[in-house]
Amino acid sequence: MDPVTGVLIQYGAVGGVAIMAIAAVRVLFTRLQAAVDREAERADRLEEELRKLNEAVRSEYIGTIAVAAQAIADANRAVGDALAAVRRS
Repeated sequence: MDPVTGVLIQYGAVGGVAIMAIAAVRVLFTRLQAAVDREAERADRLEEELRKLNEAVRSEYIGTIAVAAQAIADANRAVGDALAAVRRS
């Protein structure tokens, strides 16, 4: 038996209540710590999932932007050709 428990037992019912209160606080703290650990693990998992989704969106945007840039270049060339044809006629 540890010294703290021995001292509390000497106080009788008050010591018993104190021991039970300390045990209850310990149980509550353990539960709280487990919940915090679970939430931290969940947050890490969701953060990794979000990073993967952002990477997928970014890679899709790169392809879309490349196609859009090519379409704009083609449109500019077509407008330039049309202006040149109008000037010649």
